[in-house]
Amino acid sequence: MTSARPIPDDVRRFVMTSVPTVPYLEAMLLFNAAPELRRNRADVASLLYLNEQTAGELLEALCSAGAIVPVESAPGRFRYAPSEAAHAAISKLAEVYAGNLVGVTNLIHDRTQRSAQRFADAFKLREDR
Repeated sequence: MTSARPIPDDVRRFVMTSVPTVPYLEAMLLFNAAPELRRNRADVASLLYLNEQTAGELLEALCSAGAIVPVESAPGRFRYAPSEAAHAAISKLAEVYAGNLVGVTNLIHDRTQRSAQRFADAFKLREDR
């Protein structure tokens, strides 16, 4: 059995600051893998086994993050268009994910779990004195 590739610190930081969920990651990597393609909600839903509403929400989130942009000549379609720095980070994440899918997935889940715990902790009742 071979050991998984370690997750470099820069990729770890990118995941922790920029990748909220595994479906978000998968959608981002879908565009990164074929930047020449113009995809719509139905394409993303079909390729990632999601419903179209969820796919639409992912597309909106990726647009807000600057990873994709709407195609003006094809309403409802999107193309990959991150900044050069973001493209480099996404491409490196794609390489690491290919070699350590479980590690990257666990990192995302750990991040989500910590965020949920911080949110829950903010509402804990405390005994004063």
